[in-house]
Amino acid sequence: MRRPLEPIYTFTVPSLHDDTALNCRLYHPNALEEPKTPLSEAEAIWRTRGVVMAHPYAPMGGSYDDRVVSIVIEEFLEAGWIVGTFNFRYDL
Repeated sequence: MRRPLEPIYTFTVPSLHDDTALNCRLYHPNALEEPKTPLSEAEAIWRTRGVVMAHPYAPMGGSYDDRVVSIVIEEFLEAGWIVGTFNFRYDL
């Protein structure tokens, strides 16, 4: 069994139109866990790659905790990409 993904940074973006908050998470590849000087090739590459991952349709139960979303995030991280996710709805 794979270990659960742990975001590096979580934050909330307030709505401009109502009281709904947008929950967000940022993940980065393992190559960035121990900074080195000068930058390794893996660290230099991540600076040019990023993806924003959306989840399945929220009214049908989708969220950024969806297992398929986690699998896709893991694949991007393994390939050296920084990944951002957000939840289309606020979790109470």
